Amino acid sequence: MTPWLVLTALTAALNLFAFIWMRGRWGRGVALLALASLVGTVVGNAVGDRIGFHLLSIGDFRFAAAAIGAQLAMLVVLLLGALGPAVVEDDSPRR
Repeated sequence: MTPWLVLTALTAALNLFAFIWMRGRWGRGVALLALASLVGTVVGNAVGDRIGFHLLSIGDFRFAAAAIGAQLAMLVVLLLGALGPAVVEDDSPRR
């Protein structure tokens, strides 16, 4: 494995766990958040490379830019999920 793949997977996982920890709950959308974290890490790293954002660089990997990209991607997925239909559960006893 190349170091880039390892750093990408590690950064995506750390950001996913930090995002879930800040929310305070696991849910059905964790798999979708994991995918968003992975894609956001790759995109954030590429954008950081293009604009020259070298804060916390590890070789050619832009850790800070990748982390920001992962967090933004997960936030977008969470906000888009909130726009969906609300599920109303009735907890009252049936007669």
